[in-house]
Amino acid sequence: MSRIFLLAWLLVCLSACAEVEAPSVVDDARATAFVDVNVVPMDSERVLEGQTVIVRDGRIDALGASGEIGVPAGAERIEGSGRYLMPGLAEMHGHLPSPNMPQQVTEDVLFLYVANGVTTVRGMQGNPSQLELRERIEAGELIGPMLVLGSPSMAGDRVETVEDARRLVKEYEEAGFDLLKVHEGLSAEVYAAIAETAGELNIPFGGHVTDHVGLLEALEAGQTTIDHLDNFIQALVPEERMPDEPPGLRGVGKVLDLVDESRMDRVVQATRDADGSVVPTMVLWESGIFATRPSAELLEERSEVRYLPPDMVARWVEAVDESMAGEDLETHRRIAELRRRILLALHRGGVRILLGTDSPQIFSVPGFSIHREMALYVDVGMTPYEVLRSGTRVVGEYLGRDIGSVEVGKRADLILLEANPLEDVANVAKRAGVMVAGRYLPEPEIEERLAAIASRHAAAGGTQ
Repeated sequence: MSRIFLLAWLLVCLSACAEVEAPSVVDDARATAFVDVNVVPMDSERVLEGQTVIVRDGRIDALGASGEIGVPAGAERIEGSGRYLMPGLAEMHGHLPSPNMPQQVTEDVLFLYVANGVTTVRGMQGNPSQLELRERIEAGELIGPMLVLGSPSMAGDRVETVEDARRLVKEYEEAGFDLLKVHEGLSAEVYAAIAETAGELNIPFGGHVTDHVGLLEALEAGQTTIDHLDNFIQALVPEERMPDEPPGLRGVGKVLDLVDESRMDRVVQATRDADGSVVPTMVLWESGIFATRPSAELLEERSEVRYLPPDMVARWVEAVDESMAGEDLETHRRIAELRRRILLALHRGGVRILLGTDSPQIFSVPGFSIHREMALYVDVGMTPYEVLRSGTRVVGEYLGRDIGSVEVGKRADLILLEANPLEDVANVAKRAGVMVAGRYLPEPEIEERLAAIASRHAAAGGTQ
């Protein structure tokens, strides 16, 4: 009897141990498996064919040949045969909704980024409300990209003294902003105070280049990004020929005839030596700031404006029409052509290019503008791989974040595509789905929500 009892007790113990060691259904249910997919890892210009990628808890948990990687029981299975899996893209000069915008518009803008495979946004129009927005996204309350937050703009009209500069740098760093956004109009003394205090607190600063400092001095001071190619044209003008009164951001056409392009190599080398990065925002400058085409043409071409509030689009139309009426269009074309030559020289010179579009801004719709920007980079002379790197791996390395490549341990920000993006950057728009922080959105769900956004704006007086 005792022997039977002992045997029964052992069987109970073995059963209990087996239950403890077996993978739990809950754990497996948290996993997602991309099966038999072609991976574009972005560690080099290559495709890994026939791979299985396992995602768990927002991270890439396993990656390998489909015959070697098993799919966990209970995992969400996504068929990848004939498809391509690449890392999500970054918008390195984006604008996030202000706190006075309706909550629905805020959620829509965040979704527009994600819907287009933009899974990281570096916000460059800071507001304290965005700190809470970042927390809500990280907590899973909202669908949105990972936010890298720039401070409220530090421009000359609101940062007038050295004391203001030091106080605000400390205030923004303590608040939790990731970088300082510098803008136009800062005096040389105030800019120096920003740079010095930022260095003491180890917080980066980037954005515009104030004319009172200039490009080369800004690079020497440690400005990490030069956005919009700001002040590069001025840097091509010999010092003795530069007017006493700086032309400003929109007055750069006044110095075009003073440009000496033989200075290009010097400017490129200075940018590289300073380890400076460039966020070009090319399309915006060509279609908005220095418009060369009427708003009616842009409206017809960019049907994606239907995803934004009609009053916002109306302001864009007005801005383009005013620019077209009040400026020399030939000067605008010359500015665009020179900016393209500058970008190509920077790229060939080994300067770090970071993908960015300044969206939402004049006819640059969040997420959609990334595809237009990438196409322009190819037109300038970059290969599809080089363009994709500027929005993936290079961004991860620049930010020091675990994003930008398809590797075990990296954040699961991914785009599933129907065609190879290394052959044509236009293939990035041929989505089968997007994953952000491990949450997968299949294309039908994306399209359904985009349609709902367009319908809301059409009802408010927009187009559909």
